[in-house]
Amino acid sequence: MKKKQLASLLLSTAMAASLLCACGAPAETTTTGETAGTEGSGETITLHMWGGVPAESGPQAACDAFNEAYKDKGIQVEYERFVNDDTGNVKLETNLMGGSEIDLYMTYTMAQLTKRAEGNMALDLTELCERDGFVLTDYLGELANSYNINGKPYSLPCKLDQYGMVLNKDMFDAAGIEIPTEWTYDEFLDICKQLTHGEGADKVYGVYWNSQQDMMQYAQYLISQTLGGDNMYTADGTATNFTDPVWEETISLISTTMNEGYAPTHADSVTEKLSQESMFLGGKTAMTIGPWMVRNIKDTATYPHDFVTAFAPYPVIEEGQRNYTQGGYGDFLCINPRSEHIDAAWEFAKWYLTEGGIYLAAGGRVPAANTYDLEAVTAEFLSGAEDLFDAESLQRVLIEPHDNYAAPSITTKSNELSDIANQQLEAIYTNQVSVADSLAKAKADGDAALAG
Repeated sequence: MKKKQLASLLLSTAMAASLLCACGAPAETTTTGETAGTEGSGETITLHMWGGVPAESGPQAACDAFNEAYKDKGIQVEYERFVNDDTGNVKLETNLMGGSEIDLYMTYTMAQLTKRAEGNMALDLTELCERDGFVLTDYLGELANSYNINGKPYSLPCKLDQYGMVLNKDMFDAAGIEIPTEWTYDEFLDICKQLTHGEGADKVYGVYWNSQQDMMQYAQYLISQTLGGDNMYTADGTATNFTDPVWEETISLISTTMNEGYAPTHADSVTEKLSQESMFLGGKTAMTIGPWMVRNIKDTATYPHDFVTAFAPYPVIEEGQRNYTQGGYGDFLCINPRSEHIDAAWEFAKWYLTEGGIYLAAGGRVPAANTYDLEAVTAEFLSGAEDLFDAESLQRVLIEPHDNYAAPSITTKSNELSDIANQQLEAIYTNQVSVADSLAKAKADGDAALAG
């Protein structure tokens, strides 16, 4: 992915001129008959955007920058946070189906995006892209096509999701263990064992899986590096792949760490309401599953700590099996098809993709578009907390782009298949069923769903 140097970290004059031309021209009638505000008209459209990231972690700064740039163009935006869990997503979808209160919103998984696209909760952006000559692959590369639903774009992917294990570097250093740049499941398990010590309230675990928040997706982070983005499916997409050896070995690895005491059990994570923040930033685990809590690592007032956080790629099943880079795009910005301000929402969406992402980098979100400077993103990512991060591993694992992402291309009943797999994973992690038997059940149920 090529990185184009922006003239400034703030709004580029040339870019702004390009993006604002539609609003600076005579008023344009939207698909709903609404007339967009125009410079000097005295009319202002106020958009409402919903997202799962706390406003203070970047979204509000992005909205403030947009509002300043567009204050004379007749468009403003207000941000509202929803909690990105089952309850919060139900609330979002209820509002989307109920009317036009929400103009834009973020979707965080492909399963959710598929559901919302097929349920008339997300606008097909094809006509708007063609009308404005806004070619998504110009900004996101061919990978953008992997996030189409039934061949059509229903979102603008705004974040580069390039994750890895989050490590307490001080614990690794004290144990004489180098920060891994490549490792296998066996090596990972051995390090988990080495870094686990203590008993009771003083126990420190080798790893914390955060399974009470998600089981399926976190396991797929490891699986996708060998099987790719379509790891739930066989090659032709007509059957599920849950009994593949990589699936079995990965789920066995996670289950083993819990059963051997190197990780909190799933039951403990649920009943004790554990979190990444309480476990990792509280010094109760040496590793955890993903870096989306970067904003909390920086918040030493709420989460006091002074150790250095480093990053490593997810381990792979065996040496030589890193066929893909775990990663791809996330933060799928969608437009509510019931919005009364489609054109104005589209102007904001284009700006947010190409310019607004820099305001979220300090909160740990890497912009997806190639309109951002790599060093500037890294600087923003580290800003105010340079002593709390290992900059070399951070840039290598989280920010430097790759060209072999494990991107999905099959979305058939993906939401239903995820639910089926999660049900079986919970049975495994609570020792109700063996890994082999439970994944066989997941395959049987998944195959039936695909055939139905």
